[in-house]
Amino acid sequence: MENSLKGLMLAAGIIITCIIISLGFYIAREARDTASEGTGQINQLQAEFTDASKTMYDGTEVSGSEVLNVIRKFSDETMGILVQTNKNKTYYNYNFDVDKGEPGKALDNSYKNAQDVASDKYINPTARFQGSIVKDVNGTIIGIVFAQV
Repeated sequence: MENSLKGLMLAAGIIITCIIISLGFYIAREARDTASEGTGQINQLQAEFTDASKTMYDGTEVSGSEVLNVIRKFSDETMGILVQTNKNKTYYNYNFDVDKGEPGKALDNSYKNAQDVASDKYINPTARFQGSIVKDVNGTIIGIVFAQV
């Protein structure tokens, strides 16, 4: 009887040990999945904060002087700015396809042309412009469009 009791105690100890090890693996797997999900959310928030300086112009009405500031501000980035005045439309920094969302090539247009009153690319600082952003198929912002209202 003593041997069978010791055998049962040994079997119960092994079963309890297996249950504890299984719980440990389960908790570790859940923690890994939770950490992975958290990392994904942090990366998404970082992308949103990175684009916040550009998305703030989406659907916003701004002055011509703000448009000039945007052209100057994003002159070092690989992003285009399309300004549609009542006279014409001009791309700055890079051109892009608004309808297809495809980036184009770099341009030499300077915001100095936009400040020259005699130029047909002149942007009136007191004029009002409606802004919108253009994204490519990956969701990357490739341009901002400012249309005079």
